[in-house]
Amino acid sequence: MKKLLSGLLGFALLASSGAARADDEDADSAQNPREAAPAATPKLAPPAKEEPPKRRVSTASLNFFWVPYGMNYVRAAIGIGATYKAPLVQRPGILWDTTNVTVGIRNQFGFVNNTAGVFVELTPIAFLKLHVYAGYDVLFPGYFNGGLRILTPLARQRLAEGRIERGNRDALDWSDTNEAKDNRAIFEPPGLGDGLRVRAVPTLQGKIGPVGIQYNFTADFNFYRTDGSAPDDLFHDTFTFTVKKMRDVGFGHDVTVAYSVPDIPDEILAGVTGRYYHVPSSHIDNLAVNALFFIRPRWRFFEERLSVFGAAQVGTNLIDPIYQYAFSWVLVVGADFKLF
Repeated sequence: MKKLLSGLLGFALLASSGAARADDEDADSAQNPREAAPAATPKLAPPAKEEPPKRRVSTASLNFFWVPYGMNYVRAAIGIGATYKAPLVQRPGILWDTTNVTVGIRNQFGFVNNTAGVFVELTPIAFLKLHVYAGYDVLFPGYFNGGLRILTPLARQRLAEGRIERGNRDALDWSDTNEAKDNRAIFEPPGLGDGLRVRAVPTLQGKIGPVGIQYNFTADFNFYRTDGSAPDDLFHDTFTFTVKKMRDVGFGHDVTVAYSVPDIPDEILAGVTGRYYHVPSSHIDNLAVNALFFIRPRWRFFEERLSVFGAAQVGTNLIDPIYQYAFSWVLVVGADFKLF
């Protein structure tokens, strides 16, 4: 919208200045008729050279981010990736200026899991985006009580009865005490697990002045395995903080409203986000509300190719089988290096 208004304003100024010049020439001809009479054949001014519209070009970049710590060890991670973005539509207009197709690869290594995958992101029109991701996940026990934790038959019974209470060792929690972390009545011993995860995320997005609004719907499929497990076994998914089957699907809804500080060289966003995630097979929900802050300073390095950014998210899980009402926080720092 800003580009459209600027273009209309520039066109109006150009038209008004041309009209003023024509009026001045007509006034001079009226005051000097003798000088004006011989000019039977008017001279045609050479046509103005129009600058060709700027073409959108493809870009490629390397990406790095680091989560030094978060609400708990599950959040901490380091990630690297590469992306290639190509424009879809060259003609100008607020509905077409941001159309593109992006492909990329990404690996995220954390204390309790590692995920490596590829993604394709298609933006056919400014307010619509489709993101499809496929990755291979590994969940390893390590020193942080990670791994794949399968619910015991007793836990499945209590889950069916709705007995989910934070801090209650007889329910599904293992997060408050050392004893609860190894509550073998509820969880089998943590083991090495791996498998595929596929996500399809259509997005609706828009901007009103400096305020941006975005809604994501997520269909999240997982196909996991571990020694001695069955497809219908339930486990605690550390990626979504819900209880799911080894082969299952969950659905997420994310709404974000953010304010972009205008008229400054830095990119600064501040807002709120809400996330609701539902697993039909286990009837487990997760609802989180967070405040978020993002900054990308004006500094550029290595011939304007390298930029850095930072982000923070703080809030709580209003509904969660493990960390309900726990204070949640995440810090992220990262960098993007433009290859071309």
